[in-house]
Amino acid sequence: MKLNPGLMAVASLMLAITVAPARAAAPVAEIGAGSVSQATRTVVQSPAASSSQVDTYYLLQSLRDELRVLRGMLEEQGHAIRQLKQRQVDDYLDLDRRLSGLSVGAVSSTKAAPAGPVSAGDKPVSPTPRVAVSAGDGEKAAYDKAYGILKSGQIEPAKQAFIAYIAKYPRGRYLANGQYWLGEIYMLDNQLEEAREAFSVVVEQFPAHRKVLDASFKLGKVYYLLGDKAKARALLSSVAATRGSAGKLAADYLKANF
Repeated sequence: MKLNPGLMAVASLMLAITVAPARAAAPVAEIGAGSVSQATRTVVQSPAASSSQVDTYYLLQSLRDELRVLRGMLEEQGHAIRQLKQRQVDDYLDLDRRLSGLSVGAVSSTKAAPAGPVSAGDKPVSPTPRVAVSAGDGEKAAYDKAYGILKSGQIEPAKQAFIAYIAKYPRGRYLANGQYWLGEIYMLDNQLEEAREAFSVVVEQFPAHRKVLDASFKLGKVYYLLGDKAKARALLSSVAATRGSAGKLAADYLKANF
């Protein structure tokens, strides 16, 4: 049986119309579904990831700022400590120079005018020549070197220089001075037991030395810092009863701490 060519053409046209939308819709549905799913995942995941990155960034930035502040504080404190040590050294050296000037002036005022030749009968007798007794050049150079280093503010090198001087000249002319300045350096470094030993040498072995009052005052402070307030009070009271800068300092220290 033969089909009518017209009917066949109509049927083919209708089939093409029916199938074409189905074929065209499938890709659109797949692409749309995939795009929506992927976009949804992007929208859901992106805020969390972004927030975590932002939090980490600000945390690191905050830590950097705090570290910068702490470094600045440490530098300021270190500078202040160095200035304080230098100021203390300058004060001690200035006091030492003033005391030295007073001592030299007192000695000069007690000197009599040089006497002329003394006659014994008819024969003039010249005065016996006085031989100056002084420390050897090596000892004086060693002490001057240590004192010069301290004067320049180099605390640790000065400490080593005074230790070397005392070890080489245990009975030297400048031993009391060397022990005193070594005690001062030990106090600056908070080495209280070493400072106590150094000042004790001056007080006990050189009771007539011009630095004995200063050494006694510092020894009283050391005993106070070590916790022995009875010895501290006794020494400070003894020094406070004297005149001069050491006496005033001792009196002020007693008033502030007892």
